[in-house]
Amino acid sequence: MLFLIALAAASAFSYFCSGAVKKHPTAFYFGSAVLSAAVTAASRQHIENEFVRNYLVGIFSKGAFAGALWVIVMSMGALPNGSRLIKRLMPIRGELSIIAATVTLSHIITYSVSYIKRLLNPDLSAEADFIVTCAVCLALVVIMIPLTVISFKTIRKKMNAKVWKNIQRAAYVFYALIYIHVMVIFIPRARNGQEGYFLSCIAYTAVWSAYLVFRLRKWYLKSRKPESKAVINGVCTACAAALIGGSAFFSYGRVRENSSAIKMSTTESAAVVFTAPVMTSAADADSTLPDSLADSTVTAAVSAATSEAVTPVLSSEGDSSSDTGSSDSDDADASEEETEDGDETVTTAPDGEEPVSSNEDEESDTSAAATTTPTTTTTTATTTTAPPVVTEPPAPEYIYNDGTYTDTAYGYDGLVHVTITIENDIITSLTAFSEEEEPDFFNMAYETIANAILKSQSTDVDAVSGATYSSNAIKKAVKKCLEQAKK
Repeated sequence: MLFLIALAAASAFSYFCSGAVKKHPTAFYFGSAVLSAAVTAASRQHIENEFVRNYLVGIFSKGAFAGALWVIVMSMGALPNGSRLIKRLMPIRGELSIIAATVTLSHIITYSVSYIKRLLNPDLSAEADFIVTCAVCLALVVIMIPLTVISFKTIRKKMNAKVWKNIQRAAYVFYALIYIHVMVIFIPRARNGQEGYFLSCIAYTAVWSAYLVFRLRKWYLKSRKPESKAVINGVCTACAAALIGGSAFFSYGRVRENSSAIKMSTTESAAVVFTAPVMTSAADADSTLPDSLADSTVTAAVSAATSEAVTPVLSSEGDSSSDTGSSDSDDADASEEETEDGDETVTTAPDGEEPVSSNEDEESDTSAAATTTPTTTTTTATTTTAPPVVTEPPAPEYIYNDGTYTDTAYGYDGLVHVTITIENDIITSLTAFSEEEEPDFFNMAYETIANAILKSQSTDVDAVSGATYSSNAIKKAVKKCLEQAKK
């Protein structure tokens, strides 16, 4: 989980670098500013390596490391007075807050660009959770700026101590808004079953609830000074458990099945459309193919199917041509005919066999010869003719040029890039990547939408529930690619 990794890294940095931060704060301010600028630039590029994209750049651009630093600054107010951590970290609390604010800038700049684009798009700005997120983000920035400015020692020394302390109390609102900001984004995704977000909701709630109960415990012990701490400890434990349980209840959702289970290769996807239907006519073929590809592909398929010609066997009797429409009874009569010569009847046998006589007088060779005279014998002649000229089917008329085409469309909060390859009016491959700041929606939609388009050879496919914007962006970019490929 990204937040827990960031929390571990921020804790190690704060603890082991506390001495260096105390002595050379300006160097750390400058380093955090350079880091923010580098992360902001890198987040606008497509990074192929998943580890670099999610854990080296994403840990800063998504605000995980900045949030972890704010947790450390926040937790100092809840730690017991005189503890080892208080002694080590409290002297650099102001410096850590400035570093946290500087690192937060990369997160603010990265997401503010996409948020402004979404606000200007009337189809996207109507989401209630998005409006709430924008309002919370604006409030966070408004509070963070003055808190960061008065954290510099030179400015703090010039301010009245009471005024400074009153402004610093706004930090409690700031910490609460950070948690609200995270939950508004994460809970819908967790309930939608997106992997990892349910545990993220639990982790954030555990950290903030721990801060809340320990801060209230510290205040109670300081103001009331009870003789026994057992009651307050029990109450704090029950409150933390209730908060974590409530977060689990409101953010629980069934995890989606991995979309890679239905993944098909581009060859299989393209073949499904054209091998499954049995086309008996051009009309049937048109009904089984997408409108965008049917005209040219069906013409080629039907022409190839009808180009096979069977050479007829022509027969004749004497000099006349045979009747191609003769019935089976006519064939039987042709194979067995009777003639009469006196008392004899001769049956004409099939070709290659001797005729059989029905005359009982077998002693007379002359009589046997008389029964096979040419005048009483029927001869069937087969005339061989030249095969008909077979004309080759006309070349199919394609509506798209073969090649590879790339285009983009705006998704959830960034551009989606799509590349397709077309061969003979068939989309043989489809690849895409996203510049969205929240790539989880794109990852949900990509494989399902890509396989559906390859199967149907059409962009008229259903969007993935919970990732509608990314789904529509993929389809829209494919349409743009097809427009480029049109002849």
